[in-house]
Formats: sequence, C-alpha cells, structure tokens
Amino acid sequence: MTILALDTSGPVCSAAVMAAGSLSYEARAVNKLTHSRNLLPMVEEALGKAGMSVNDIGLVAAIVGPGSFTGVRIAVATAQGIARARGIKCLPVNALEAMAASFLSPESVICPIRDARSMQVYGAAFRDGKRLMEDAALPLTEYLAQVSAFEGQLLFAGDGVAPCRDRILESLGSRALFAPAHLVLPGAGAAAYLASLRADEAVPPGELKPLYLRAPQAERLRAQKHG
Repeated sequence: MTILALDTSGPVCSAAVMAAGSLSYEARAVNKLTHSRNLLPMVEEALGKAGMSVNDIGLVAAIVGPGSFTGVRIAVATAQGIARARGIKCLPVNALEAMAASFLSPESVICPIRDARSMQVYGAAFRDGKRLMEDAALPLTEYLAQVSAFEGQLLFAGDGVAPCRDRILESLGSRALFAPAHLVLPGAGAAAYLASLRADEAVPPGELKPLYLRAPQAERLRAQKHG
C-alpha cells in the first residue's frame, strides 16, 4: 500500500510517501511561509519524486495534534480532500507519538514536547515505543515533575526543546538529554511509518478530527472575561 503522510501541526511543514514498507520520499520545511502555501506543492513534489501520482495513494495519514490550532486543521483538511477525491480512508496520527517514533532506547525515557507558549508544553512520555504518560497540556514545571519520576535518563525532542532547554537543564541536570538537530523536529516520515503499522485503524475522511488538549486562546479569553 502507498501511504501519503502530512504534517502541519507545528513549525515543520512536511509530506512523505511510503510504499511497500519503505520511505520513498520525505520533504520538510521550516521557512516561515504559511503551511497552507507549502503543503500542496510538497505533496506534488513528493509524489513526483517517488515516481507516483495521486492515483497511486491507498491511504492518507495526517498528524492531528496536539499542536497549532490552525496548523493541525491544514493537514486534516488537506488529507480529507485528497481522500474524498480518491475514495480512500484517512488515518490520524498523534504528534507526540510521531516525535517519539524516531527513538528506540530502553535506557532512556523519550519525552516529546510541543511548545504551548508561556513556558507551557504539550507533552507525553514513552519508553521503547510504549506509552508511559498520556498526552497533557501542562506548565513546563509540572510536566518535568511528572517525567522525573520515571527511572533513567530523559531524552527530549520536539519544538518545545528550543524555548525550554535551559529550564529543563536547570531542573534535571545530567538526567536531561536532547535529540540531535536532524531528529529534534521529525517530519511526516514518522507519521507514514506509524500509519503503516496501523492501517486497520483508518477512518472515512469525515471522521478525521483534530486532537486538541485545550480550548483555543480566543475561547479561553472569553471564558475568563465571563468568569
């Protein structure tokens, strides 16, 4: 089966093609252009470079969050449109699971974190591909308190690393490890890999939904205003 995977849930805009269990092509960009401008040209390039067309796609996977409210919707809507046009299904992929999928280290706990602004993160924890902590939207200090209870070193990856690195080191010292530059911001290839393992969980396009851990800022401000 040929899988097209999309990710616009964070600072990386990415598209990947996986065929017969092998990654045929992956494109990633962090270039300050809006993901809505980048994504479809990336899809076209990914299919072309892989020697395929949209008619070869058997499944569309999308990172559905947690992440940017607007960004998540771009990949979800694009995946829905392609799937509807092809008459195929979609597969939702969790952003934090995709971040953790690049690492298999029984000696370390993988701590994917996404920047939720103001020293808050969307985070989880994994060891050897198994989830240790459910997704949560937390102040960084609370998240670090939770993951520090796990044994072993803690390996951090994701777009939350850059703004939070110094605080993480202050809190955890030598227990904290950080993903190298080429892995700290994973792309759609990780989503394609996870989708290849879970193809039986695919859903009709209309059932592909964003995953939000908290309400949008406008809703939170409105709730505060009205008590």
